Amino acid sequence: MSRVVGEVSMSLRRTDGKIDEDLVWSTTGIDVFEPSIPWRTFRWREGQKHYSGLYWSSTMRDHVVYESRLELTRLLYADFDQDVTAVFAQPFLLSTTVDGRRRRHVPDFLVMREKDVPLVVDVKPRHLLTRPKVNFALGWAREVVLSRGWDFQVWSEPPEAELANLRFLAGYRREWLFDEDLLAEIRAADLYGATLGEAFRAFPRRLDWRVRAAVLRLLWCQHFVTDLSEPLSEGHMLCQGPVTVVGAGRRDLPRPVEEPEDESALDDEQICRITRSGSRGGGHVTGAAVRVGVGTRLKYDGEVVVVEEMFGSAAGNEVLVRDGPGRRFRLSLREVLASGRAQVIATGPGPESEDDRETASVLFALLGEEELAEVRERAAHINEVLTGFRSGSDELAEPGEPRSQYATTVPKLQRYEAKATELGVSVRTIKRWVRAFLTDREAGLVRGGPDRGSGDMGGLGRADVRWVEMALEIMAEHGKDSKPTRGKVIRSVGPRLEARYGEGEVKLPGRATAYRWLEELERRLPTFRLSTKRNRDIATRPPGAYGKLRPTRPGEYLLMDTTRLDVFAMDPITMKWVQAELTVAMDWYDRCVCGIRVTPVSTSSIDVAAVMFQTFRPRPAGKDWPAHAVWPDHGIPRTVFVERKALDPDEKEPEEAKKGGVASPALVPETIVVDHGKPFISEHITSVCQRLGLSIQPARLRTGRDKGPIERFFRTVREGLLESLPGYKGPDLFSRGERPEDQAFFFLHELEAIIREWVACTYHHKPHRGLVDAHVPGLNLSPAAMFEHGIARAGYIEVPRDPALGFEFLKTEWKPLHHYGVEIRKCRYNGDGLDGYRGETSPYTGPKANGLWPVQVDPDNINHIYFRRPETRRWHTLEWEHAPAQKFPISQGAIEIARKIAGEKYPYPDDETAVAELLDRWHLGLGLTMTERRLALRQAREESAFDLPGTVEDDVRILPSVARNLATNADVEEDDAEEPEAEPYEGLLPGDDDEDDDLDEPDGPEDDGDFYADALEDA
Repeated sequence: MSRVVGEVSMSLRRTDGKIDEDLVWSTTGIDVFEPSIPWRTFRWREGQKHYSGLYWSSTMRDHVVYESRLELTRLLYADFDQDVTAVFAQPFLLSTTVDGRRRRHVPDFLVMREKDVPLVVDVKPRHLLTRPKVNFALGWAREVVLSRGWDFQVWSEPPEAELANLRFLAGYRREWLFDEDLLAEIRAADLYGATLGEAFRAFPRRLDWRVRAAVLRLLWCQHFVTDLSEPLSEGHMLCQGPVTVVGAGRRDLPRPVEEPEDESALDDEQICRITRSGSRGGGHVTGAAVRVGVGTRLKYDGEVVVVEEMFGSAAGNEVLVRDGPGRRFRLSLREVLASGRAQVIATGPGPESEDDRETASVLFALLGEEELAEVRERAAHINEVLTGFRSGSDELAEPGEPRSQYATTVPKLQRYEAKATELGVSVRTIKRWVRAFLTDREAGLVRGGPDRGSGDMGGLGRADVRWVEMALEIMAEHGKDSKPTRGKVIRSVGPRLEARYGEGEVKLPGRATAYRWLEELERRLPTFRLSTKRNRDIATRPPGAYGKLRPTRPGEYLLMDTTRLDVFAMDPITMKWVQAELTVAMDWYDRCVCGIRVTPVSTSSIDVAAVMFQTFRPRPAGKDWPAHAVWPDHGIPRTVFVERKALDPDEKEPEEAKKGGVASPALVPETIVVDHGKPFISEHITSVCQRLGLSIQPARLRTGRDKGPIERFFRTVREGLLESLPGYKGPDLFSRGERPEDQAFFFLHELEAIIREWVACTYHHKPHRGLVDAHVPGLNLSPAAMFEHGIARAGYIEVPRDPALGFEFLKTEWKPLHHYGVEIRKCRYNGDGLDGYRGETSPYTGPKANGLWPVQVDPDNINHIYFRRPETRRWHTLEWEHAPAQKFPISQGAIEIARKIAGEKYPYPDDETAVAELLDRWHLGLGLTMTERRLALRQAREESAFDLPGTVEDDVRILPSVARNLATNADVEEDDAEEPEAEPYEGLLPGDDDEDDDLDEPDGPEDDGDFYADALEDA
């Protein structure tokens, strides 16, 4: 037991970045946590296994950071708990003296509860709790927390089914997405005692998908209660009362267990598994069962417990066990035998899964016909020695059996001698065959037993393990270098082996043998055959089996990424080719592409926000698109949504309705999965997600498989569409033609229109091998069909119909309101919306607000900004003072370039003169600098990124040649369908975010310099 000596101090990090140090732990009130931020932000490094991110908590109405997926499970449970009033991540730093040494510890969460004392939570995988270092750090932290009268909890992996249910219901935690009238109607109905399926069908006059989502919303807010220990189904009974969840929190810690070098050791008494010694001809047929009874020792949650009593109950057989400190508790026998939490400690010999021996079927498969016949003949001889009959049974006796020398009345040794004389072998050989046959039957008679070569050497035969290890070491060293030749690796192995083991200690193979061994090693660690880029990607694969992130409904995960297109586009100003980038948003559940944007040269945060906006407000469908490619404006597929015409066939469809429709489904995402590009982790995108209640899950560094489906989509776009277009340049330099830029004639907006139509007409309606229903294996679904499948399963959360939703995606600037308006980067804006607030200090507080007013800015259109009046919550347009002189939008970057150009010509230019000078320069073809070309290109776009109220959208022209390409791609073979990409498992993977140094942080200043030091700066 650790001893806390001296006073305990606490340190907090304030929202302005300042640190309150050495606060007295025992007397500091809980109100100090409100204006604080996490003590440390989540960190990323190449090769890490855990995932960090931002979870939007309905309790906090804000983002809460988590450092691992296991911590995310604790946030889900806290968000579901009606008694929780606040959750703070990485809340404070504890410092004290323990056993004469200064110790520091940062808990994972501080949970404030309405009806109970605050709860301090540390998150650790269950298998780490018995490690001495982890156990010690958690032990003294628990002692400190309890000494104040607060509660302490260690959180580990929760039950899998319960966690899956909470994950599913968490998608319904944002109350503003649901119809209050429908919720009130469901609450008023007497549905207690009904099943979940009956509740879904209890309102026939309401739309089924809307009722389904509303009922699940009431399950989340616990108006209805049901059994969450089993996966939710329509047979679950709806009840009233407090919900019961098991979770995975524990107040006490298990005893620490020293981990010896031998991994088979189980506890501090060195109880080991006892493997059978003797013949290696096969495994025991008998002795495979392990007795469970009084005195049986179990390893349960990392602790060794002993069974003291077994008895039956109404719930089944149970056992009473006692742990090391003498505490007794009951366990279900089914849990002991079937769950992963308990393991029986075997005390006797017997076969085990870890035995380095093959099964009989594998051994016989390695034998030829002659060898099998030899084994069968030998087994017949042994049967005759033991029973007198070659078949081993008197019921299948052959003529003349049993022979007199092998009768059971003859002593066994004489039978052995007679068989040895008959076969021409020694009596000792006969005894060895009998012993092997009695142990493993026919498998024991295989020459060499079950060990035919070394399992870990594979096709290397009898290669020296030291030579193989050295060759792999040299091959791995070239992972980030240029590709070596096989001869270079072979020449490097010999000198290194001599330096490590001594001259002549390792026998070197011949040249041909070495080349053959390298061919085998190439399969393990590709080095010579593929490109170096591909080799590096293979080298970063997980060493174990791939897991898979499994979304449970549409909108649960929205993948977003950007890629450079393998086709050139045309610069409309200079009429030269330009590199284009494609930014895409994809729903992970159904692979529907919900947002598309093509940008010149590079992608900015406003482009990412525009793609996110398309998931809420899809772009309009093309005029000539086929009917199957057009989604209804309400976002529900026509096969799910009952149209008015279906209820009344005689009613004529209005002309406006015939022309309506959008290019993709509308959905409300719950979590966005992005990479670490600055546009995706900028403050702009983070603030948009915070306002709309979206969680953020960054992928791991340089791990494209974390966004596998969208990476596969980019390849599908290239192979299914782009390679058919003029200007296609191939995926790399070696695939490029001589002058592909000479063929380019598509402008950016035309290229975007081409991709959008191909996605809607072809991609959304082709079956994908990665989209399947587990209940109907072998049936491949298309993205559109999978979207319908998800709606039928989880209902549909309607997208907010607020026409001013687009303002939420614009960039927020904090500025004072002067008597002449608002000034942003030397541009002045004014409008009637500022009347009554000019010169006033805003009520907003915080390090950024500080009395300033928020205005929404579109960087691609400097002519207008937008201001929301606090009393009416209505948006007002503020116009740039020189906007009336312009006939088209001009970006903020363009005006800065214009001032610079005009300053070279005029001593005192104003904005109007600067813009005119820039336009003249562009029209004359003189704007040839990279910055000017990029700005000119963005100005040339014909459609706005956001559908703001009052804006007019221009129709995008579809070229006839594009129509022919789209028609051709409609007949692409199914081989081009999307392949499923493996992704790491996100749920109960036993991983943790804490490094060893984090358990007891060193006393002294921290090093905060990392990649994310400027992560929240605008891209």
